[in-house]
Amino acid sequence: MASIDASIAQTIDGTEIQITSNRSDQYFPAIYDDIIVWTDVRYESSDIFLYNMTSGEELQITSNESEERVPDIYGDIIVWEDWRNGNWDIYIYNLTSEEESALITNEADQRVPAIHEDRIVWEDLRNGNWDIYMYNISSGEELQITDNESDQLYPAVYGDLVTWMDDRNGGWDIFVYDLSSREETQITANESIALYPDVYEDRVVWMDDRNYDQNIFMYNVSSEEELMVTTNESWQVVPKIHGDRIVWTDERNSNWDILGNSDIYMYDIPTGEELQITTNEERQVYPAIYNDTVVWEDRRNLNADIYIFTITGQNSTQ
Repeated sequence: MASIDASIAQTIDGTEIQITSNRSDQYFPAIYDDIIVWTDVRYESSDIFLYNMTSGEELQITSNESEERVPDIYGDIIVWEDWRNGNWDIYIYNLTSEEESALITNEADQRVPAIHEDRIVWEDLRNGNWDIYMYNISSGEELQITDNESDQLYPAVYGDLVTWMDDRNGGWDIFVYDLSSREETQITANESIALYPDVYEDRVVWMDDRNYDQNIFMYNVSSEEELMVTTNESWQVVPKIHGDRIVWTDERNSNWDILGNSDIYMYDIPTGEELQITTNEERQVYPAIYNDTVVWEDRRNLNADIYIFTITGQNSTQ
């Protein structure tokens, strides 16, 4: 296993913009191209909202009185988990046709959807434990990815690869499933806990406590090589990957109080550089990335707002 020396991070040139200013909470952002979506509680129950970075327009996607939360987006399709039927179901909204529809309304809970191209994955309780399922929008086919009697949670999808966290071995490991070969592979076998994976092309990233703190790791499915991305002794959690960049929430500047500081950091895979995106002394969490844009949930205004950072370059080492 390779590792990097990232004890000294660099700040990075770019433009930071606050895109929500409502005094309620906006959280769990996701991004595709110039569109950002998030969960918004300005009307008591949570709804899905959208912001178009090109036009500057904000749009409310859902208005049902129940809870709609944890959106993801690809192309013109937004997907989220929805409580309107008295349990968690998966709904979608087509930005082109402006049509909302129920994707999965099984009486059990379906939660935490993710989308890439025409494939939507989610965690599903219909078998009495949490399994990973997939729906192909083009073919209308639903596929059960996992059938192990333990829990499989927090799926992500890119192309033919689906990844998730799995407790079949008595602790959480990262697994991946190839939709073309129909083969399942266990990526981590360490006795530590591996959580919250994400995938881009043949790279899977996750948070891992094998060194008695939480670090970010990456695995290349094609080369079968593992890389320890972060080595700082504080916590680095919930990574996201797009292209050659990985972002995460980082606690190295926190005083570990209940509202301690956390920042957004980024790792550039080709250069091996670790870069600090945010420097505000309040909490910045749950980042997502698309090309040169990083989006996150930010607590500097006492409530949670959505901020974005557009990368333009790199500053000197601090």
